[in-house]
Amino acid sequence: MSRLAARAGTFLGGLPYLAIGAGEPLVFLCGSTANHRNPAPGVERFATLRMVGPLAARGFEVYFTNRWPGMEPDCTFAEVARRHAEAVAHHFGGPVDVVGHSTGGSLLLQLIADRPEVVRRAVVASAAYALGPVARRAQRAMLHSLETTGRYSTAAILEGMAGMVGSPALRRLLTPLAALGARLTRIESPTDAIAMLRAEDAFDVRDRLPQIPTETLVAHGGKDRFWPPEMFAETAHRIPRGRLAVYPRRGHALVDAPEFVSDVERFVRS
Repeated sequence: MSRLAARAGTFLGGLPYLAIGAGEPLVFLCGSTANHRNPAPGVERFATLRMVGPLAARGFEVYFTNRWPGMEPDCTFAEVARRHAEAVAHHFGGPVDVVGHSTGGSLLLQLIADRPEVVRRAVVASAAYALGPVARRAQRAMLHSLETTGRYSTAAILEGMAGMVGSPALRRLLTPLAALGARLTRIESPTDAIAMLRAEDAFDVRDRLPQIPTETLVAHGGKDRFWPPEMFAETAHRIPRGRLAVYPRRGHALVDAPEFVSDVERFVRS
């Protein structure tokens, strides 16, 4: 585990990161988070290390990157991408390989549409050119809960489970687990989460995909219900240098799957 010791830092513009491993740099744009900070020591840090540790073990220095705290309420997704582009260019001094998962995948697509010169190769995992119908419903439920209570409600968490658990009856059985998650999730600054959810709700780069020059791998699990498979396929096929990777047995959280990690390694080192 010593080689996976995390080193906390901050990119230009206040973007927090955890650097894990040693070797070629690989920026990892994380999915939706309750708080715009580095994962806290304990359960959060452990879960992060388990998620990106397999990539670090392949000889990458992985920069697990979150959004900046104090996000402006009317911040657009393009502004979020601009801040990330400036941070990456400043820190690395040239284009770098980037993996984006879920919300981070949406952000990566916006980034290579707006500032492709800062990304060498892009891996878009569990995301498409816009939110899928289930993803949009889940995020709007979370947004409503945050705007009215400052917390994630049990109902909002259950709505989020719809992308991973297809059966409504099974989701109802998971209500106690969702209630526990709602109680345990501490949201330190609801305005940050609200701003990011609003920004991603308006995200849509479908018409810009044919102009993206970046070599891009779009990867998704066959059991990911947040997007219909057609949206993933269209995203890959409309990007001139796009490829599609499908993992039939995987769901939304596929980034630590051995086959995904192997494909990322081959893709960025080809």
